[in-house]
Amino acid sequence: MSGLVIAVVSGGVDSISYLAQWLVKGYDAHVLTFNYGQKGVKEVSITKYLVDEINRLGIGGKVLEFKVIDLSFMRDLWRGLQLTDESVGISLDYEPTLVVPVRNVVLLTIATAYAYTVGAEYVIYGAHYDDVEPRVDTGEPKYPDCSPECIEALQTALRICHFRGSRRVEIWSPSREGLKKYENLRRGYGVLGKLIYSTWSCYLSGTYHCGRCESCLNRHKAFIQAGIPDCTVYESYPKLTPEDDYVRVGDGHISRKCLECSI
Repeated sequence: MSGLVIAVVSGGVDSISYLAQWLVKGYDAHVLTFNYGQKGVKEVSITKYLVDEINRLGIGGKVLEFKVIDLSFMRDLWRGLQLTDESVGISLDYEPTLVVPVRNVVLLTIATAYAYTVGAEYVIYGAHYDDVEPRVDTGEPKYPDCSPECIEALQTALRICHFRGSRRVEIWSPSREGLKKYENLRRGYGVLGKLIYSTWSCYLSGTYHCGRCESCLNRHKAFIQAGIPDCTVYESYPKLTPEDDYVRVGDGHISRKCLECSI
């Protein structure tokens, strides 16, 4: 199988794992990562490192191009949100203010425009099925722009907005395939091995994953569910695992099972 995809990649386990699955099938990729004013902007440099390492692995297809798209001005528009507003703290559990309104729609629209320009058939990103779990209070998806319904509606709208003869770009994600976070992670680990530990999931940009935010806890939970040792170095050990299972490494904590990963 061969072809060309535009991959929206954040440097986290979700988008990197999904990119790896398309590369191993033989697709080449143009990778776009976005600075939209997020507190976790460290993910941009992490993505560049991961892309270079993936190309060195030679897993099938190649990343032909890596672009950083500067949307940092959006910080002034996405106000009052945990991920973009410095005056708002990061919660330990899910709250609606963690959601950046239609962020994925903005990013995927840009990616689709680029797909039409370079002749790519697919746009991919890392939303998984856990992202669309229903909220307790309203029953709607926790992250609405991660839902298959959103993806399919956006794909239809973007096709209508282009010439009939060129309406071929499809948007895919783990959520559209029905994959949970741990299932997507397991597939990514099967391709990338220990490189998966170099991904960045934290909502902040510290030296290590904080181990406290919702994203860090979801990362740790996915490793547990996938049956893969979590060799991430955390500033604070995730509360899902007993403290005795961790040892200090510098200013961080790592699972006793993974000391070799701290090098």
